[in-house]
Amino acid sequence: GPPRDAAAWLILVGRNPELEDSAFRFFADAGSNGWTNARATVYLHTVPARPNGPAAEVERLFQFYAQRLKEFSITEADAARERNVVQQEHDMRVQSSKPALFWRELSRRLLPDHPSGQWTIGNRETIQSLTMAEARAFHRAWYAPNNVWFVVRADMEPEALKAIAEKALAGIAPRPLPLRNFDRQPDIVAGRLDERREDAAVTRATVSVSKLVRIEGADSHAGRAARALLMAWLNSQLAGTPYDLLAEEQEIAQERVGVGLSLVAPGSFNFTVSASPADGVTPEKLRDALIDWTERLAERGPPPQLVIDRLRTRMERARALADKEPRQVHQRLVSWLAEGLPYDELARWPERLAAVTPADIAPILKALSGPGRVVTGLYEPAKVP
Repeated sequence: GPPRDAAAWLILVGRNPELEDSAFRFFADAGSNGWTNARATVYLHTVPARPNGPAAEVERLFQFYAQRLKEFSITEADAARERNVVQQEHDMRVQSSKPALFWRELSRRLLPDHPSGQWTIGNRETIQSLTMAEARAFHRAWYAPNNVWFVVRADMEPEALKAIAEKALAGIAPRPLPLRNFDRQPDIVAGRLDERREDAAVTRATVSVSKLVRIEGADSHAGRAARALLMAWLNSQLAGTPYDLLAEEQEIAQERVGVGLSLVAPGSFNFTVSASPADGVTPEKLRDALIDWTERLAERGPPPQLVIDRLRTRMERARALADKEPRQVHQRLVSWLAEGLPYDELARWPERLAAVTPADIAPILKALSGPGRVVTGLYEPAKVP
């Protein structure tokens, strides 16, 4: 929640005792940034190529983060300033946006008893109430060497990089980590809650159906590959997809139908399908059609092996193309680790995809079409009086 978001920025703007500047101002011609979600915080530093190589910059950054693993050197003035920064970001991206407020409320309704239902940035009240004590407690709990990955893309030998890392991190011992809140299982009580909001600023309605379900084995490494191919199929325009059935065949959805499946806790998932109604179709009719489509997933069954192979080929081609660009390889690794996935499994991902069959996808479809907690949202233009 908000302590993660606020602590993330405090890490960058604070100063080590032996340094005059914060990490944001280490290198005048470089870029520094960071982002955070419910599962990870990522700090990114991009430095131009140097005539003598990157070793000096890499060493300085390792020294900075090694010190950050040891202590939290932040003044009250730093904390007050960054609290205001987070507040301004919240007000700009969430508080001033009626759609964002609505979708945030739907997340809370779907998961009222779980951290995954609360947006990482929090709300105005929680941000304003943040204290230095909370930030320090968060830092003590989570900023440990056994909870950190350093991902370096640089023109230097691995042995030189390893020597810099070992020197900087020497003497910083790993320590036990607290239980992660998002590992706690949400309370899944079958039922349905409908929400709607009118907004004079929008010209076309958006309809969303979210369903909280349990899928046994879907967050294993094999299950993750099956989920990836299933989502690739459902978001395509191939036969049997929501686009094919709802936009092309029934003509009740306009153009694209978005489908998502996100991990909430081990074995628990948020399955979401959203679309805009076609001309002349009411939002209520589209909502009912999306629910019906969801409930009949198991009945329709998985895509045939030929379609799975076709989708896998597309994914393999996209990966091969990305492998030619070091920046994309780096981003892929960062995203993988930020999800808490094992480093060694990334190399096995093509193998995992190659092993997926319709029989692997069928249980997922059965769980998605079975009972669960459903929250629907209609965000539509204001009706003319």
